[in-house]
Amino acid sequence: MARSKFMLALLMAIPLGTLGTVVSAQTRAQLIEGAKKEGQLILSWGTGTMGGIEGAATLEKAFNKAYGLNLQFKYTPGPAMPQFASRIIQEAKAGQPASTDLFVGSENHVARMSLKSVDWTKTFNHITAPMIDFDNKVLIVTTRTPGFTFNSKMVVGKDIPQRVEDVLNPKWKGKIASTPYAASFDRLAMIWGEEKTTAFLEKFVKQVTGLIRCGEDDRIAAGEFAMLVFNCDLAAPQEAKEKGGPVDGQVFRDAGILSYWYVTVPSNARNANAATLLAAFLLSKEGQDILYNTERSSSHLVKGTPMQKFVAEQEKRGVKFTAYSVSEVFKNAEEHSRIRQKFQKILAGN
Repeated sequence: MARSKFMLALLMAIPLGTLGTVVSAQTRAQLIEGAKKEGQLILSWGTGTMGGIEGAATLEKAFNKAYGLNLQFKYTPGPAMPQFASRIIQEAKAGQPASTDLFVGSENHVARMSLKSVDWTKTFNHITAPMIDFDNKVLIVTTRTPGFTFNSKMVVGKDIPQRVEDVLNPKWKGKIASTPYAASFDRLAMIWGEEKTTAFLEKFVKQVTGLIRCGEDDRIAAGEFAMLVFNCDLAAPQEAKEKGGPVDGQVFRDAGILSYWYVTVPSNARNANAATLLAAFLLSKEGQDILYNTERSSSHLVKGTPMQKFVAEQEKRGVKFTAYSVSEVFKNAEEHSRIRQKFQKILAGN
């Protein structure tokens, strides 16, 4: 009895993501048959992710055609990713079904979750090992390259920063925005180290005149701020630029960061077969085309995508990229959390 209590306590102390990995060895045909029986997909992500409701409708049509299915996508707009990840974690602990069959999020979100493990490369010919992380539990669906967003009328020519410390130029004092959640500064610390990044932030905060969220590029376009440093990725400024706004984005030469959006099937998903097929579809050429058309995002690991071409161009420009993965976050979760909170306090002026 005492041993049973000890084992129960031990299991409860282990984070959800570390529980024994059972790799699903289903074939593609078995997954399709299972999906037919499920008949639907319960999906939820933010309206700004994967095209929201319109993106879900586009995916539904293409997905069903690709697999010869007739599944209904029941999409509901979800909350912010951190809150949604916490909800799914609590649902798993309570033995309840997940609010979504397929979760989309960053490494900081999926590292904390209980997830289904799939033998991706054996089941799907187009999926390669570099696309997989965290013991076969997650797929890298899009690549993000954080940098800075700028007003292309206010920041021009030789004034466009090339290196991170260029934003400390006195001419930019009172003209720079950052984010309340210190977007990408924890990633910068992976390259520079905590000490150098902290010293930079203590100087940088004197340049900052406001904190805005990633995606508020209308405020950059209106001239309220000359720059946003760092942004979450370059997709939002790219989209704003294509719409004719005076907005652009760029990667710092000395801070090339590759971070990712992941897709994963929660261990308590209602329709795990269909969700596994959808995750794989998102890494097909057609799936990547849909993602790019709906949110200007794609994976540099999929041949021929805009992001593959962009990363190659930046490397020619002299940018050296450092990857930021789920496995890295999971191994150092407490340390990453501490550093992120520290940087947030500095930017908030505390």
